[in-house]
Amino acid sequence: MLVRLLALLAVLAACAASVSRAETVKIGVLQTAGAGPMYIARDKGHFAREGLEADIVAFDNSQTLAVSIASGDLDFGATSLSIGFYNLAARGVLRMIAAQGRDAPGFPNNGVVVSNGAWEKGLRGFADLRGHSIGLPTPGSGPHYAFGLLAEKHGIPLSALDIQWTKSSANLTVALASNRIDAGVTPSINALSLQRNGQAKLLGWIGDETPWQLGAAYTSTNHANGKQALVEKFLRAYRAGMRDYHDAFVTPDGKRRDNTTADEMLAIMSKALDQPADLLREGITYVDRDARLDGRDIARQIAWHRARGLLEGNVDAGDLLDRRYVTLLPE
Repeated sequence: MLVRLLALLAVLAACAASVSRAETVKIGVLQTAGAGPMYIARDKGHFAREGLEADIVAFDNSQTLAVSIASGDLDFGATSLSIGFYNLAARGVLRMIAAQGRDAPGFPNNGVVVSNGAWEKGLRGFADLRGHSIGLPTPGSGPHYAFGLLAEKHGIPLSALDIQWTKSSANLTVALASNRIDAGVTPSINALSLQRNGQAKLLGWIGDETPWQLGAAYTSTNHANGKQALVEKFLRAYRAGMRDYHDAFVTPDGKRRDNTTADEMLAIMSKALDQPADLLREGITYVDRDARLDGRDIARQIAWHRARGLLEGNVDAGDLLDRRYVTLLPE
Protein backbone atom coordinates (compact mmCIF):
# COMPACT_ATOMS: atom_id res chain seq x y z
CA MET A 1 0.00 0.00 0.00
CA LEU A 2 2.77 2.39 0.96
CA VAL A 3 4.65 1.57 -2.25
CA ARG A 4 1.57 2.33 -4.33
CA LEU A 5 1.01 5.60 -2.50
CA LEU A 6 4.60 6.68 -3.06
CA ALA A 7 4.35 5.76 -6.75
CA LEU A 8 1.15 7.79 -7.08
CA LEU A 9 2.73 10.78 -5.39
CA ALA A 10 5.72 10.52 -7.72
CA VAL A 11 3.41 10.50 -10.76
CA LEU A 12 1.46 13.51 -9.46
CA ALA A 13 4.67 15.39 -8.76
CA ALA A 14 5.94 14.67 -12.27
CA CYS A 15 2.65 15.85 -13.77
CA ALA A 16 2.74 19.04 -11.72
CA ALA A 17 6.31 19.71 -12.80
CA SER A 18 5.48 19.19 -16.46
CA VAL A 19 2.49 21.54 -16.21
CA SER A 20 4.56 24.22 -14.49
CA ARG A 21 7.37 24.13 -17.05
CA ALA A 22 6.55 26.91 -19.49
CA GLU A 23 8.11 27.07 -22.93
CA THR A 24 10.26 30.19 -23.29
CA VAL A 25 9.73 32.33 -26.38
CA LYS A 26 12.12 35.17 -27.24
CA ILE A 27 10.32 38.22 -28.58
CA GLY A 28 11.93 41.33 -30.07
CA VAL A 29 10.45 44.83 -29.68
CA LEU A 30 11.55 48.44 -29.96
CA GLN A 31 11.38 50.48 -26.76
CA THR A 32 8.45 52.64 -27.86
CA ALA A 33 4.81 52.93 -26.78
CA GLY A 34 3.99 50.51 -29.60
CA ALA A 35 5.61 47.73 -27.55
CA GLY A 36 3.03 48.25 -24.81
CA PRO A 37 0.69 45.37 -25.81
CA MET A 38 3.55 42.86 -25.61
CA TYR A 39 4.58 43.91 -22.11
CA ILE A 40 0.92 43.98 -21.06
CA ALA A 41 0.40 40.45 -22.41
CA ARG A 42 3.38 39.28 -20.35
CA ASP A 43 2.54 41.07 -17.11
CA LYS A 44 -1.21 40.31 -17.25
CA GLY A 45 -0.44 36.60 -17.55
CA HIS A 46 -1.70 36.03 -21.09
CA PHE A 47 1.50 34.25 -22.14
CA ALA A 48 1.55 32.19 -18.95
CA ARG A 49 -2.00 30.99 -19.61
CA GLU A 50 -0.78 29.65 -22.95
CA GLY A 51 2.07 27.79 -21.25
CA LEU A 52 4.63 30.31 -22.49
CA GLU A 53 7.25 32.39 -20.75
CA ALA A 54 7.84 35.62 -22.68
CA ASP A 55 11.47 36.74 -22.80
CA ILE A 56 11.09 40.22 -24.32
CA VAL A 57 14.28 41.63 -25.83
CA ALA A 58 14.57 45.36 -26.57
CA PHE A 59 16.25 46.56 -29.77
CA ASP A 60 17.14 50.06 -30.92
CA ASN A 61 16.31 49.45 -34.60
CA SER A 62 13.96 47.22 -36.56
CA GLN A 63 16.64 46.03 -39.01
CA THR A 64 18.65 44.18 -36.35
CA LEU A 65 15.45 42.76 -34.92
CA ALA A 66 14.39 41.33 -38.30
CA VAL A 67 17.82 39.76 -38.82
CA SER A 68 17.63 38.17 -35.36
CA ILE A 69 14.34 36.47 -36.22
CA ALA A 70 15.61 35.32 -39.59
CA SER A 71 18.69 33.80 -37.93
CA GLY A 72 16.66 32.01 -35.26
CA ASP A 73 17.95 34.08 -32.33
CA LEU A 74 14.39 35.28 -31.72
CA ASP A 75 11.08 33.47 -32.11
CA PHE A 76 8.83 36.47 -32.77
CA GLY A 77 8.95 40.21 -33.25
CA ALA A 78 6.47 43.06 -33.20
CA THR A 79 7.85 46.31 -34.50
CA SER A 80 7.79 48.94 -37.21
CA LEU A 81 8.20 47.73 -40.77
CA SER A 82 11.33 48.58 -42.74
CA ILE A 83 13.15 47.55 -45.87
CA GLY A 84 15.26 45.18 -43.79
CA PHE A 85 12.14 43.16 -43.02
CA TYR A 86 10.87 43.33 -46.60
CA ASN A 87 14.14 42.15 -48.15
CA LEU A 88 14.42 39.23 -45.73
CA ALA A 89 10.78 38.36 -46.33
CA ALA A 90 11.36 38.53 -50.09
CA ARG A 91 13.94 35.77 -49.63
CA GLY A 92 11.25 33.62 -48.05
CA VAL A 93 12.54 33.63 -44.47
CA LEU A 94 10.01 35.90 -42.66
CA ARG A 95 6.21 36.06 -42.57
CA MET A 96 3.73 38.57 -41.09
CA ILE A 97 1.23 37.00 -38.70
CA ALA A 98 -0.61 39.99 -37.15
CA ALA A 99 -0.64 43.78 -36.90
CA GLN A 100 1.21 45.99 -34.49
CA GLY A 101 0.53 49.75 -34.31
CA ARG A 102 -0.84 52.09 -36.97
CA ASP A 103 -0.15 55.75 -37.53
CA ALA A 104 -3.70 57.07 -37.19
CA PRO A 105 -5.37 60.47 -36.64
CA GLY A 106 -5.50 61.52 -33.02
CA PHE A 107 -2.81 59.09 -31.88
CA PRO A 108 0.71 60.57 -31.66
CA ASN A 109 3.27 58.23 -33.14
CA ASN A 110 5.81 59.49 -35.66
CA GLY A 111 6.35 63.18 -35.02
CA VAL A 112 7.96 65.74 -37.30
CA VAL A 113 10.18 67.78 -34.99
CA VAL A 114 11.94 71.06 -35.86
CA SER A 115 15.15 72.28 -34.25
CA ASN A 116 14.92 75.53 -32.33
CA GLY A 117 17.31 77.19 -34.77
CA ALA A 118 15.21 76.29 -37.83
CA TRP A 119 12.02 77.28 -36.03
CA GLU A 120 13.42 80.73 -35.30
CA LYS A 121 14.29 81.07 -38.99
CA GLY A 122 10.69 80.41 -40.03
CA LEU A 123 10.23 76.65 -40.40
CA ARG A 124 6.72 76.60 -38.93
CA GLY A 125 4.71 74.26 -41.17
CA PHE A 126 5.01 71.21 -43.40
CA ALA A 127 5.01 73.36 -46.54
CA ASP A 128 8.14 75.13 -45.22
CA LEU A 129 10.21 71.93 -45.23
CA ARG A 130 11.38 72.31 -48.85
CA GLY A 131 15.12 72.95 -49.02
CA HIS A 132 15.79 72.05 -45.39
CA SER A 133 17.90 69.27 -43.88
CA ILE A 134 15.73 66.39 -42.66
CA GLY A 135 16.98 63.70 -40.30
CA LEU A 136 15.82 60.11 -40.89
CA PRO A 137 17.29 56.96 -39.34
CA THR A 138 18.09 54.81 -42.41
CA PRO A 139 16.96 54.42 -46.03
CA GLY A 140 13.87 52.24 -46.21
CA SER A 141 13.00 52.68 -42.54
CA GLY A 142 9.45 53.31 -41.34
CA PRO A 143 10.15 57.04 -40.81
CA HIS A 144 11.57 57.23 -44.37
CA TYR A 145 8.36 55.79 -45.83
CA ALA A 146 6.10 57.86 -43.56
CA PHE A 147 7.94 61.08 -44.37
CA GLY A 148 7.75 60.19 -48.07
CA LEU A 149 3.95 60.02 -47.80
CA LEU A 150 3.87 63.34 -45.96
CA ALA A 151 6.15 65.06 -48.48
CA GLU A 152 4.05 63.73 -51.37
CA LYS A 153 0.86 65.06 -49.77
CA HIS A 154 2.39 68.53 -49.51
CA GLY A 155 3.88 68.47 -52.99
CA ILE A 156 7.52 68.31 -51.91
CA PRO A 157 9.76 65.88 -53.84
CA LEU A 158 12.32 64.17 -51.64
CA SER A 159 14.97 65.46 -54.05
CA ALA A 160 14.13 68.97 -52.82
CA LEU A 161 15.28 68.06 -49.31
CA ASP A 162 18.69 67.54 -47.77
CA ILE A 163 18.13 64.14 -46.16
CA GLN A 164 20.58 63.27 -43.41
CA TRP A 165 20.76 59.59 -42.41
CA THR A 166 21.36 59.50 -38.65
CA LYS A 167 21.41 55.65 -38.29
CA SER A 168 19.25 55.71 -35.14
CA SER A 169 16.50 57.68 -33.43
CA ALA A 170 18.90 58.44 -30.57
CA ASN A 171 21.38 60.10 -32.95
CA LEU A 172 18.52 61.98 -34.60
CA THR A 173 17.35 63.32 -31.24
CA VAL A 174 20.84 64.61 -30.42
CA ALA A 175 21.17 66.22 -33.85
CA LEU A 176 17.87 68.06 -33.42
CA ALA A 177 18.67 69.24 -29.90
CA SER A 178 22.06 70.57 -31.03
CA ASN A 179 20.66 72.28 -34.18
CA ARG A 180 22.78 70.12 -36.51
CA ILE A 181 19.70 69.34 -38.62
CA ASP A 182 16.61 71.44 -39.29
CA ALA A 183 13.94 68.78 -38.79
CA GLY A 184 13.45 65.04 -38.40
CA VAL A 185 10.98 62.21 -37.88
CA THR A 186 11.11 60.46 -34.52
CA PRO A 187 8.81 58.33 -32.30
CA SER A 188 6.39 60.05 -29.95
CA ILE A 189 8.44 59.44 -26.79
CA ASN A 190 11.44 61.24 -28.29
CA ALA A 191 9.36 63.97 -29.92
CA LEU A 192 7.47 64.76 -26.73
CA SER A 193 10.65 64.67 -24.62
CA LEU A 194 12.37 67.15 -26.94
CA GLN A 195 9.35 69.45 -26.78
CA ARG A 196 9.02 69.18 -22.99
CA ASN A 197 12.70 69.94 -22.46
CA GLY A 198 12.60 72.96 -24.76
CA GLN A 199 15.16 71.37 -27.08
CA ALA A 200 12.99 71.43 -30.23
CA LYS A 201 9.49 72.17 -31.52
CA LEU A 202 6.86 69.65 -32.58
CA LEU A 203 5.60 70.45 -36.07
CA GLY A 204 2.94 67.75 -36.14
CA TRP A 205 2.10 64.04 -36.28
CA ILE A 206 2.32 62.11 -39.53
CA GLY A 207 -0.70 59.97 -38.60
CA ASP A 208 -2.88 63.09 -38.62
CA GLU A 209 -1.75 63.80 -42.17
CA THR A 210 -1.42 60.39 -43.82
CA PRO A 211 -2.32 57.21 -41.86
CA TRP A 212 -0.39 54.01 -42.58
CA GLN A 213 0.36 50.54 -41.17
CA LEU A 214 3.32 51.25 -38.93
CA GLY A 215 4.15 47.80 -37.66
CA ALA A 216 3.45 44.09 -37.67
CA ALA A 217 4.07 40.97 -35.64
CA TYR A 218 6.07 38.42 -37.57
CA THR A 219 8.05 35.22 -37.27
CA SER A 220 10.36 33.06 -39.33
CA THR A 221 8.94 30.97 -42.15
CA ASN A 222 10.41 27.94 -40.36
CA HIS A 223 8.30 28.68 -37.28
CA ALA A 224 5.23 29.48 -39.36
CA ASN A 225 5.47 26.14 -41.15
CA GLY A 226 6.94 23.88 -38.49
CA LYS A 227 5.69 25.25 -35.17
CA GLN A 228 2.07 26.11 -35.86
CA ALA A 229 0.88 25.29 -32.33
CA LEU A 230 3.52 27.65 -30.89
CA VAL A 231 2.57 30.43 -33.31
CA GLU A 232 -1.10 30.06 -32.40
CA LYS A 233 -0.32 30.19 -28.66
CA PHE A 234 1.79 33.30 -29.18
CA LEU A 235 -0.97 34.98 -31.18
CA ARG A 236 -3.67 34.24 -28.61
CA ALA A 237 -1.54 35.84 -25.89
CA TYR A 238 -0.47 38.74 -28.09
CA ARG A 239 -4.02 39.52 -29.23
CA ALA A 240 -5.18 39.48 -25.60
CA GLY A 241 -2.52 42.12 -24.87
CA MET A 242 -3.66 44.14 -27.88
CA ARG A 243 -7.25 44.07 -26.60
CA ASP A 244 -6.17 45.19 -23.12
CA TYR A 245 -4.15 48.06 -24.61
CA HIS A 246 -6.88 49.07 -27.04
CA ASP A 247 -9.64 48.99 -24.44
CA ALA A 248 -7.58 51.12 -22.06
CA PHE A 249 -6.97 53.97 -24.50
CA VAL A 250 -9.43 53.81 -27.41
CA THR A 251 -13.18 54.44 -27.52
CA PRO A 252 -15.49 52.03 -29.40
CA ASP A 253 -15.58 54.48 -32.33
CA GLY A 254 -11.77 54.66 -32.55
CA LYS A 255 -11.06 57.91 -30.71
CA ARG A 256 -8.32 58.48 -28.13
CA ARG A 257 -9.55 58.47 -24.53
CA ASP A 258 -8.31 57.05 -21.24
CA ASN A 259 -10.71 54.39 -19.99
CA THR A 260 -10.97 52.73 -16.57
CA THR A 261 -7.93 50.47 -17.03
CA ALA A 262 -5.65 53.17 -18.48
CA ASP A 263 -3.64 53.79 -15.30
CA GLU A 264 -3.01 50.07 -14.83
CA MET A 265 -1.75 49.67 -18.40
CA LEU A 266 0.38 52.82 -18.15
CA ALA A 267 2.01 51.50 -14.97
CA ILE A 268 3.01 48.29 -16.78
CA MET A 269 4.38 50.24 -19.75
CA SER A 270 6.18 52.80 -17.60
CA LYS A 271 8.09 50.10 -15.76
CA ALA A 272 8.93 48.13 -18.92
CA LEU A 273 9.91 51.13 -21.05
CA ASP A 274 11.55 53.12 -18.22
CA GLN A 275 9.52 56.20 -19.15
CA PRO A 276 7.21 58.41 -17.04
CA ALA A 277 3.58 57.33 -17.26
CA ASP A 278 2.41 60.87 -18.04
CA LEU A 279 4.79 61.03 -21.01
CA LEU A 280 3.56 57.67 -22.33
CA ARG A 281 -0.04 58.84 -21.88
CA GLU A 282 0.60 61.64 -24.38
CA GLY A 283 2.13 59.27 -26.96
CA ILE A 284 -0.30 56.35 -27.09
CA THR A 285 -0.16 54.49 -30.41
CA TYR A 286 -3.33 53.26 -32.12
CA VAL A 287 -3.70 49.49 -32.36
CA ASP A 288 -6.49 47.43 -33.88
CA ARG A 289 -8.30 45.53 -31.13
CA ASP A 290 -8.03 42.24 -33.05
CA ALA A 291 -4.53 42.89 -34.45
CA ARG A 292 -5.86 43.12 -38.03
CA LEU A 293 -3.41 44.28 -40.70
CA ASP A 294 -3.97 46.93 -43.37
CA GLY A 295 -3.13 44.81 -46.39
CA ARG A 296 -3.59 47.67 -48.84
CA ASP A 297 -0.94 49.76 -47.13
CA ILE A 298 1.44 46.79 -47.01
CA ALA A 299 1.08 46.60 -50.81
CA ARG A 300 1.67 50.37 -51.01
CA GLN A 301 4.82 50.08 -48.90
CA ILE A 302 6.20 47.34 -51.14
CA ALA A 303 5.53 49.44 -54.25
CA TRP A 304 7.09 52.54 -52.64
CA HIS A 305 10.30 50.72 -51.71
CA ARG A 306 10.50 49.04 -55.12
CA ALA A 307 10.13 52.38 -56.92
CA ARG A 308 13.19 53.68 -55.06
CA GLY A 309 15.34 50.67 -55.80
CA LEU A 310 15.39 49.52 -52.18
CA LEU A 311 13.57 46.22 -52.56
CA GLU A 312 15.52 43.19 -53.71
CA GLY A 313 13.74 40.63 -55.88
CA ASN A 314 10.09 40.22 -56.74
CA VAL A 315 7.60 39.99 -53.90
CA ASP A 316 4.05 41.11 -53.25
CA ALA A 317 1.86 41.45 -50.18
CA GLY A 318 0.33 38.03 -50.75
CA ASP A 319 3.77 36.44 -50.38
CA LEU A 320 4.41 38.08 -47.01
CA LEU A 321 1.06 37.77 -45.24
CA ASP A 322 0.65 34.28 -43.80
CA ARG A 323 -3.10 33.80 -44.19
CA ARG A 324 -3.09 30.85 -41.80
CA TYR A 325 -2.61 33.37 -39.00
CA VAL A 326 -3.12 36.95 -40.17
CA THR A 327 -6.47 38.75 -40.33
CA LEU A 328 -6.80 41.73 -42.66
CA LEU A 329 -8.82 44.87 -42.19
CA PRO A 330 -11.88 44.89 -44.47
CA GLU A 331 -11.36 46.91 -47.61
